[in-house]
Amino acid sequence: MEKFIEYISREWAVISQAPFTFLILAAIVFGLAYLAAKWRFNAVIEQVKASNETLKERLHLKSEQAESYKDRALKYDEKVQQVVDSDEIALKDKTLEVVKNLREFIERHKREDDRVSSLQRSAMRSAKTEEDRSEAWAKNTSESMRLSSERNAEYDRRFRVDAITLRDELRSRLTNYEPLEMHDDLMYEHPTNYFGFNDVASDLERMAKMLTS
Repeated sequence: MEKFIEYISREWAVISQAPFTFLILAAIVFGLAYLAAKWRFNAVIEQVKASNETLKERLHLKSEQAESYKDRALKYDEKVQQVVDSDEIALKDKTLEVVKNLREFIERHKREDDRVSSLQRSAMRSAKTEEDRSEAWAKNTSESMRLSSERNAEYDRRFRVDAITLRDELRSRLTNYEPLEMHDDLMYEHPTNYFGFNDVASDLERMAKMLTS
């Protein structure tokens, strides 16, 4: 502002010769400055609004996640309590039901793996160049990884909690039970392959049958 006043003082002789022109130019300059300031201010406001909306969405998501975790915890507690309160017959039946479903799960995924392997062998046989063979191999590898990921995810979703809960309750009642040497309790957490899935099913089945023998 001081520099502007100094400039006016220095150029007053010229300005006084054409005051209307100066006023018009000054109005244009101030108008442009106002519009620029308004644009900048609006941009800042929009940025703040966007940040607030993002924060609200994140808070809402965290709230939904917290409610989801709470519901899961309550369902887990209820499930554990049902197992603990069950008599030996009910515990055995529930365990054998999980074993049956787990084995059906194993067989279904084995059939799907066999189908993919058969397609891969067929593609390799029909490949005429090294490039075709490499492409067929890469496609089969990708499909096998996808199936493995889906298989492990389904185990986690459908069986892991029930299997571990039943195992712990059965072990608490079968105080002298000793797992087979080949069995590893970590398999209950992450079986990763068919040997692991079968180990879980066989261990649960063996304990269930010992419960009422």
